[in-house]
Amino acid sequence: MRYDKESGRLLLSCRELVATARRGLSVALPVDSDEPEARGITKRLLRAAVGDGEGQSLTLPFSCREYPAELTAYAEKVSENQLWFAIGVDCNPERPRAEYKAQIRGEGFVTAYAYALEKGLSRVKLNYVYINSETEKYAVRSEETDISRLAEFFDKCVSCLALYAGPEIERVTKRLPSMSALKFPYKEIREGQGDFVRSAYKTIARGGTLYATAPTGTGKTVSAIYPALRAMGDGRCDKVFYLTPKETTAKAAIDTLLLMAEAGADVRAVKLSAKERCCKNGLLCREERELCENAACNRLYEATLALYATDKTVVTASDIDEVARRFTVCPHELSLTYSELCDVVICDFNYLFDPAVYIRRFFGEGGNYAFLIDEAHNLPDRAREMYSAEISDTGLVSEGLLSILGEFSELRREAFFASEKLREILFPYVKEDMYVRDDGEKSAATHLSEIPLELYSVFDELIAVAEKEILIARSGKDIDKNRRKKLLGDYYRLIKKFRTVMQNFDDSYKLFIFYENGELRAKLFCIDTGREIAKRLEKGKAAVFFSATLSPIHYYKSLLGGDTSSDVLSLPSPFDSEQLSVSIMDKVSTRISERRDTLSAVCRIIAATVSAKRGNYMIFSPSFEYSKALASAFSAKYPKIKVLLQKEGMSHKERADFLKSFSEPDDSYLIGFCVLGGIYSEGIDLAGNSLIGAVIVGIGMPALSYEREAICAYFDEKYEEGKAFAYVYPGMNRVLQAAGRVIRREDDRGVIVLIDDRFDDPIYKKIIPSLWRSMKFFGNPKDLRAELDEFWSENA
Repeated sequence: MRYDKESGRLLLSCRELVATARRGLSVALPVDSDEPEARGITKRLLRAAVGDGEGQSLTLPFSCREYPAELTAYAEKVSENQLWFAIGVDCNPERPRAEYKAQIRGEGFVTAYAYALEKGLSRVKLNYVYINSETEKYAVRSEETDISRLAEFFDKCVSCLALYAGPEIERVTKRLPSMSALKFPYKEIREGQGDFVRSAYKTIARGGTLYATAPTGTGKTVSAIYPALRAMGDGRCDKVFYLTPKETTAKAAIDTLLLMAEAGADVRAVKLSAKERCCKNGLLCREERELCENAACNRLYEATLALYATDKTVVTASDIDEVARRFTVCPHELSLTYSELCDVVICDFNYLFDPAVYIRRFFGEGGNYAFLIDEAHNLPDRAREMYSAEISDTGLVSEGLLSILGEFSELRREAFFASEKLREILFPYVKEDMYVRDDGEKSAATHLSEIPLELYSVFDELIAVAEKEILIARSGKDIDKNRRKKLLGDYYRLIKKFRTVMQNFDDSYKLFIFYENGELRAKLFCIDTGREIAKRLEKGKAAVFFSATLSPIHYYKSLLGGDTSSDVLSLPSPFDSEQLSVSIMDKVSTRISERRDTLSAVCRIIAATVSAKRGNYMIFSPSFEYSKALASAFSAKYPKIKVLLQKEGMSHKERADFLKSFSEPDDSYLIGFCVLGGIYSEGIDLAGNSLIGAVIVGIGMPALSYEREAICAYFDEKYEEGKAFAYVYPGMNRVLQAAGRVIRREDDRGVIVLIDDRFDDPIYKKIIPSLWRSMKFFGNPKDLRAELDEFWSENA
């Protein structure tokens, strides 16, 4: 819905009205929390389903309380008192899911009401066509109704719409003009910021993608948000999504938006959290909605208006929780509904890119959106998890599933059939590669570039039967109903994700087949994330990817959906090279086979580094096991130095206490042993004396695996850079991120020491940032200590 100032009307489509109503009220239609994603329907299939005839667009003026409004609707075919409507589905058209039925019936009712008023009809027949373009099957359902029922339904829909009318008019008449007139919130623009701001605005204004490497100190967050708000104020986009992988970067976005408000921007924003985080009732609704007093959300729209009335620039989890408790509504649903009234939505990568949890109300069809993707270097690995899927023959007939199914259950029979077929179809591919391990167990692995066609029908039928079983479970009355519904839901999501990835499978995927301990496992592995990410970016108008370590840029551009039309921006560091000493110890190997032998040498290098100046240091190494061994060896040799160790599975309090130790004033030594690629190697901000040095042990290279080798082969064929794409570039990004913890502010000084003989390889040298160009190579700790003594004396 949008407010047109010239005509003074609220304008919206039939689909928007129905989707809004489905979220707001149980309006004489089956309601589901999910909205169906629009799916393409070929003209050939549509004609086969509805027959010959012309479609018709309809316009319906109406009043939304005191606001004049106008709705547009469309029927695929109109004939006398009959109308046809079509929707694309990803399921059996004979048994469409509730969300599809709710949406198409809702659109049919609203369109039929407009048609009946125009033609003066008292009764109308509606024909609903469900089309699965993949299977080329369709089904038609019909019903006849009268004008009074259509009018009643329409009025209920309009009552839901009233929530959005006032805020939308305020957005157009007040908020957008304030953003258009917004001045940069600082007196001066840092070096590189001006280029970033101009490039980001240009990208959002015209559409497309921008990939920006902006080193620490550039002011990335404000350089992305400021032009986005200006572009929104100028009518270049309708909403901004700030996507981030971590809470720390989300906080930076919140702080920046508050700064923009102080500078004059009348902006509304919300920080979305995962349902698991904001739910205080243990997600009881996933077992049975009746178990949770907040699941009904009967006062959701009242709560949303109350939240809006707080007039806060950024609404966070605590604000949402307070209002949700007051109105007894689900905090997660409240946050999503409130996000529709906002200009900026801050959320995790998953909410756009993950096909299982993306926000359907925004990204089912997409819109005139701008995506700001912070810490974009994290997205490729996250995306591989999102777009890959795994299943096993034993998982298809798990004990949990079988325990809730009767002996003659159709799903039980179909699950065993699917398990047997999975093994029957895939086992021959690994049989020849079978070998016996030292423990006597047989093992094998292989991969295919195509999925055997027979598997598609196996999973189609399994999903159809699972859907029927879920419907039966929902109507059950026994005491085990909730457990059965939960286990069925988990099982359905498992097989559904696997089938969805099968549907997307192309030459950027591999099918891995593993056989171990008698179990056969199939993994659909996404090698090249660029294609899938590009599809998600189509849900908006523009995307700005940015990070301090988006280097080498061609690597990230390839994996993040870029093409020849994408813009690239690489900014220099705002810091002076004299602020940082970078030393490389290239006579020590940290390869797995040599780590035990070089442990003492690494400890001596760490000692030489920290002895040059008292203060706080972090030591980053390749694994928890090695980090523990290193910390133990160092403490045994230098027992008076305080040592902290990052452990696996640390609680939130343990992580916070670890960081707090670095912020407490102390004139002695503090050394934290951490893991490359872990929680302390990026996203933390220890400025000034909180951290004066980092020692990085190893090149951060990912471990060898079948999947990594597949990535290597794929990009070797595509760009002749297989090893670089699979191992070198991901590894060096971990190194650069860890090193980036040292210099955070304009007056910071610090040292970085890199330990590994491979850092002398040209492939690594070409990735290093310009700030490191004065780096020096040393062969022994004595020479390193002399260099660091000189650096600290010059910076005393």
